[in-house]
Amino acid sequence: MDTTRLFSHWTFDSFAPGSIPRVKYNAFCEIHRESSVCFSLLARFEELSTGRELVDWCRVSGLAARLSAAIRDLVDQLQIMNPVEFMDAHDWVAKLSFYTRLSTEHSSTPAHPPYLLMLDSEEAKSGYSWVPQAVNLQRRRPALIVTPSLYQYFIEANDLRDKLDALLRKLDLNNKIATEDLSEKARALIRVGTLPQRLQSELEIAAVELAPGGKLLEFRIVAGTGPDAVLIGESGGVRPADFFSGWLKAAACKFSSSALALRLSLGLADEEHPLTVIAYPADQTEAVDTCSLWSGAPDTGALVARLEQTLPRVTQLHVFQTQGAALRPEHCRSLHDLVCLCLERGLAQIFSFAGEPARGLGGIKQLRLEIPVVINIFNLGGGLFPSAAERASISMEDVRSIPAWSLFLGLVCPAVAWSGAVHEESSPRPHYSSYAVLSQFFMHCTLRLAQNLYVAECCCEDASEKYVQFRFKGGSGRNAERRRRLEIMRLILEGEGFEVISRGDYLEAMREGEEDVYLQRNLVCIGLLIAWIQSTGVEALGELTPEQGRDQFRRLLTRSMSDPN
Repeated sequence: MDTTRLFSHWTFDSFAPGSIPRVKYNAFCEIHRESSVCFSLLARFEELSTGRELVDWCRVSGLAARLSAAIRDLVDQLQIMNPVEFMDAHDWVAKLSFYTRLSTEHSSTPAHPPYLLMLDSEEAKSGYSWVPQAVNLQRRRPALIVTPSLYQYFIEANDLRDKLDALLRKLDLNNKIATEDLSEKARALIRVGTLPQRLQSELEIAAVELAPGGKLLEFRIVAGTGPDAVLIGESGGVRPADFFSGWLKAAACKFSSSALALRLSLGLADEEHPLTVIAYPADQTEAVDTCSLWSGAPDTGALVARLEQTLPRVTQLHVFQTQGAALRPEHCRSLHDLVCLCLERGLAQIFSFAGEPARGLGGIKQLRLEIPVVINIFNLGGGLFPSAAERASISMEDVRSIPAWSLFLGLVCPAVAWSGAVHEESSPRPHYSSYAVLSQFFMHCTLRLAQNLYVAECCCEDASEKYVQFRFKGGSGRNAERRRRLEIMRLILEGEGFEVISRGDYLEAMREGEEDVYLQRNLVCIGLLIAWIQSTGVEALGELTPEQGRDQFRRLLTRSMSDPN
């Protein structure tokens, strides 16, 4: 899906000479671009919380790290636009990023000795009393425990953590073919690893003492500890001299498809699921190797439950509960709040530069409609009729832009009853969350209605590529209601000929290359859709099936198209 083409129209030259420094304009463009990236990352969190994918926890912690880094970049740009007002913004980013890391990252198993313990030792009896039952040791026999610390040291010694996580971040157990391929790549990384020679010698000596006189060894591979320990693999026919290579094959079982399904079903990261290998003298001489002993059904419940502890610090929107004073960093309680802060305050900075008469440009107009929103208008030229030149407050009759007129026609359709539609003639303080950039044949309109964000963009100029683009990011309602709302919107837009991509509570729709009359119909439809979604409310939409919602909207659209009044 193409990103916004706003800045191919709203260029630096659109502003009066000297009205805005180039560095501040560039910072604003970067805020716009980076905020779209942030909304996409937030949507990935929301999508994971639906339980449709069973992924490794390192994908969650990786998304959180990327989102925090992107928000730091946003705040950098905001400080370029106004260093004084936002001098403390990074303190709030650091605070909220810390809480997010606290809920998404994890401590690893210690990598310090002991690496080997005899099963009958006092230390093993106190810390590994669960082993005989876990590996079904029914009679007394000498056994050697290779502790989880050795696996952790092995990963650190071979610098494998980043390589393994890069693979695991791509994992989705619903894709069986890709899972098998990823499993084999991870096991290959393990099998070619090494340990310092002194440690390998220590392993060999312990193995010879355990199985003297040419005896062979059997391995049992266990994931987890205590009552949660699960046998995930076994191998036999291992010579004491080959103990280390046998342990490598055993450790690679940690990444078999069944072992991955077990761990992901527990909602754990690799480092949170200890690997213990138990070796003892073999009863038979033939080699036996299997890494598929766990046969449970994969389940997303634990992953979703763990995510739900994280989402309030990440995706939940606390700002825009009511219309009020301009956003400040101290209002923010989540990473989503911070993204909205940067986008809104960046817009406010741009409009304040553009709207100061002393800078030679007083062209910002406030469009007041019979709905509860004031839209700040930036006229690129030809977007408004000349009659609007001397007035700061304008109405729909002043709009000359063809795409904007079509969008607003749907937005103010009398068939939709808005609650709170009456507003004061003049706001005590301007808000810039809702704005439009217009020319006669181009429109970009961003609407912040309560906690929902709507963006519509259209170019219908004959000399340019014609398109209509629509984006939606929700911020209110319970998860099930928000999912149902997005499914309804998807069906409606696909029925109108749009290509639609949706994830979490974020939707993008695009239609290109159509004749003007179809693009204008699309814009009327989008305006009506915004009005209907906003006036109906997420709770009521959540009670409809997607098909019921689509059909209800189609009836509304048909009535509005056939009845101009």
